[in-house]
Amino acid sequence: MKPSIETSKLEDYVRGNNSYYLYREGGKIELHFSPEFPEAIAHLPEGEPVEHIMYGYEEGGRIYFTSFTTKSSFGETTTDLDGEDDPVMEWLKYI
Repeated sequence: MKPSIETSKLEDYVRGNNSYYLYREGGKIELHFSPEFPEAIAHLPEGEPVEHIMYGYEEGGRIYFTSFTTKSSFGETTTDLDGEDDPVMEWLKYI
């Protein structure tokens, strides 16, 4: 099972956090965000911004994530998300 979250919970979270953007197109979902909290900024490459993009789809009132991309001055990396307990997705539990 892919990592997932209730659509309404994620929508509420995105509305309350101006560094998150949710895009929908033809059943596909993209969640874009850039870390803006002090703990994350300290780890950014040379102070340059980093963008994270989570790709997925919506089904039955939930959004399921399939991959996670990071774009920075170092380039771009993409990770396929394996299961519900994927460490990349731990933050979903706190929404």
